[in-house]
Amino acid sequence: MAEAPEKWRNVAGVLFGVLGQFDREDRKFFGNYTGGARKIVAEGDQFPKTVSQLRKIPRIGDYTAGAIASIALKEVIPVVDGNVIRVTARLKAISANPKDSLTVKKFWKLAAQLVDPFQPGDFNQALMELVSRHDSSVVVTDYPIKVVKAKQRHEFSAVCVVEIVGDKESLKRHQINNGFLLVKRPDEGLLAGLWEFPSVSLAGEVDLLPRRKAIDQYLKKYFTLQPRKTCDIVSREHVGEYVHVFSHIRLKMYVELLILRVELGINGLASKRDKDIVPWKRVDAEVLSNMGLTSGVKTGIHYGSKI
Repeated sequence: MAEAPEKWRNVAGVLFGVLGQFDREDRKFFGNYTGGARKIVAEGDQFPKTVSQLRKIPRIGDYTAGAIASIALKEVIPVVDGNVIRVTARLKAISANPKDSLTVKKFWKLAAQLVDPFQPGDFNQALMELVSRHDSSVVVTDYPIKVVKAKQRHEFSAVCVVEIVGDKESLKRHQINNGFLLVKRPDEGLLAGLWEFPSVSLAGEVDLLPRRKAIDQYLKKYFTLQPRKTCDIVSREHVGEYVHVFSHIRLKMYVELLILRVELGINGLASKRDKDIVPWKRVDAEVLSNMGLTSGVKTGIHYGSKI
């Protein structure tokens, strides 16, 4: 398996390349395709040949699977995005809420009936880019119904890039126990299951000291890390602010770099073994660049000259 890293990178490139023409959300998740590529290589190096096999690959959903299957594999399968929903709604005069999950399922069924059996990939691409033509007597914007957008809420977060370094004894023993601390987000909700630097939600725009207090409480609660008690601060500095805009959330992140010296380094880091436990792991800077990461982690890396 010595060639595996190069193989999964090539497979990830294929996954990304098939979708390279689309300027949609799939392109934002290229980093996450590497996990799926590893799975393909680990299971025999055979690229999936059907949409059902593609759906089993991590981070590939119905839209991505349909795009790959129809365009690259010529499988007669639909692809449904916002454009397809709008065109289909106007074609069939459907005024239902296009955001409703049951309505979206109906659009998938309708799209499946429309796919050209001989050129499914070309048809899907054309349908997604189609400029609607309509009878002047029909108000085309009646279909689908316009949904009132929820007001975007503003959220704030303190993100701490935590680097753990070993003590002098571990250095004498040539133990490599340095690394960055990542925690896993919950399996449900925003950015579910992704890895990120330790972060704490804030009530609003707050000053540096309250942010640090919140981070310190987090590290104490989940990792028993207490400066001057269980670890020493090598350096700590605010490195920048960043705003990430989701469809319904405007998240402002305050990023700081915290280097801690812990006895035995990362191996001496103990997480509390109770109901509040947080999945975590140690990674080095090189590994970080190849992972599927949240915007908080990418922001920390962006200020990478500090890391």
